[in-house]
Amino acid sequence: MVNKPRKIHFIGIGGVGMSGIALVAKSRGVTVSGSDMKESRATKRLVDAGIDVMIGHDAGNLADDLDAVVISSAIPEKNPELAEARRRGIPVWHRSQALASLGEGKKTLACAGTHGKTTTSSMLATTIDRMGLDPSFVIGGTVDGYDTNAKSGTGDYYVVEADESDGSFVHLSPHVALVTNIEPDHLDHYGSLEAIYEAFADFLSLIPDEGAAVVCADNPRLAQIAREVGKRTVVYGEKGSEGCDVCFEVTGRRGLGYAFTVTFPDGSSVGTEITKNPGRHNVLNATGVLGVIWACGLDVEAAARALATFSGVRRRFDLIGEAGGVVVVDDYAHHPTEIQATIRAASKLDFEHVYVLFQPHRYSRTESLAREFGPAFDDADSVIVMDVYPAGETPIPGVNGKTVIDSILRHNPRQQVAWLPHRPEIIPFLQQKLEAGDLVITMGAGDVTTMAPLLTRALSGE
Repeated sequence: MVNKPRKIHFIGIGGVGMSGIALVAKSRGVTVSGSDMKESRATKRLVDAGIDVMIGHDAGNLADDLDAVVISSAIPEKNPELAEARRRGIPVWHRSQALASLGEGKKTLACAGTHGKTTTSSMLATTIDRMGLDPSFVIGGTVDGYDTNAKSGTGDYYVVEADESDGSFVHLSPHVALVTNIEPDHLDHYGSLEAIYEAFADFLSLIPDEGAAVVCADNPRLAQIAREVGKRTVVYGEKGSEGCDVCFEVTGRRGLGYAFTVTFPDGSSVGTEITKNPGRHNVLNATGVLGVIWACGLDVEAAARALATFSGVRRRFDLIGEAGGVVVVDDYAHHPTEIQATIRAASKLDFEHVYVLFQPHRYSRTESLAREFGPAFDDADSVIVMDVYPAGETPIPGVNGKTVIDSILRHNPRQQVAWLPHRPEIIPFLQQKLEAGDLVITMGAGDVTTMAPLLTRALSGE
């Protein structure tokens, strides 16, 4: 890591991004400690790895001989540990700086975009690993088959999920950057879509001359930006897409997903499949992964075989259980585009009805994207909306779960909707509605994920 520190403390170490960085740093011989407000699966895993984790934030948690303190944008200046670090002159690193430093001496493959980056980076890490290249990776979700979001490998490649939410991804040094899409999000930070594009231009400008930008054909401006900053550009998308270099064509169904063929600029092609990730968007993500493999000059046939073994990411159409003929899955989708893609994919599966239990994430996002939420739920048979998960934000007057309901009904007055802000109402409501053959998707970036196992147990009669 930067200046090869011997001892680092993480404030908020239980977060998915922070915990991954901490695990990799520990595996590389750094003495790691950290604190969080509560115990979690992540903090228990950290303790099992030999990391000293303290519950609660206190100035006394900082050792005397720390070389650095790592924070995320969520940590306020008034946090007692951060204040103590400032007082003592201990170097304070943003999470992204620590993430970047773990890639020293390796080729960083960074997956960025408004949505899809967790699944795509997980696909890429799994593919490279199962090609026998032993990559390191830090990803914002638990990768199926590994039961972790981070790994310190001995190989040349370092796969990371590049978080654009606060602009800090410019601390990375990508050898190849894969960008899935750019849409309005995190406007509380950026203020405008144009500012988001400018941030991505800064990010792509970091690619060295021997590297490449791998960008999605669905957003032609991405390729334009990459070329304007002077980078070798590889465009991926569906066959027939304008400017497409690495192109997919679906050839059949496989499980929840598809079999498809990917063609490369030299005219060669490979066949592969994804079986547990429904929807065109996941075929697109997989094609982007093969675009990265091609851009790196690696064996695309071996990559196609490895990619076919990918089994998913926790909280991405994650099967929680089945009871009484009802299937319950959990999904992280919270941006309207993600919501629409996930529900559309689910609607094409063999279920009688698709029920969505949605929890809006952040008051600012709910307010800024209110109009876009309306059509996002078109393919659901019924939508139940919880109240907003604040994620530390102060409530905005007049913004709540009903904001989403109102948007849906303005778009489609006939849509079946319900606003249930009180949790005890939710399970009984669903139990009355659900029948054998139905699918329920618990959806959102907050704690709605806890509802899926509760519902499964209730449907089982427990």
